[in-house]
Amino acid sequence: MSKRKLKVFNQKNLIAAIRKWTIPLHDNKHGFDIYIEGRARSNQTREEHIIEYGHGLKTRDLNLVPKGISNYIDYKKDPVYKNTFNYYIKRKGEDRGFIKVSIRIDDYNPKRAWIKTIFIAYKIK
Repeated sequence: MSKRKLKVFNQKNLIAAIRKWTIPLHDNKHGFDIYIEGRARSNQTREEHIIEYGHGLKTRDLNLVPKGISNYIDYKKDPVYKNTFNYYIKRKGEDRGFIKVSIRIDDYNPKRAWIKTIFIAYKIK
């Protein structure tokens, strides 16, 4: 079986939307500074991982993330991964669902976190 390749939708626009963010993003309610850096896989940067076609993101979704980190609908601990939490941000316009931002808290500095991935979710789990 061959590995399925994911297409990228509006790659330049999506990466431009991510690069407009002022890093670090701040979550004042929990006291986190949130960064986006590192490699998702050996052949992929974190930004390339976030904009994959299967994640279903649009440019307007990525523009909502910086303000959405402070004004989220729900914030839950991930049931599978250690030190991982999920923000659920309401989407704008006619789009259904939520923008799910998954972050990992640093083991050594609990006030620092990294974005693992961002994708569209239809249920809050």
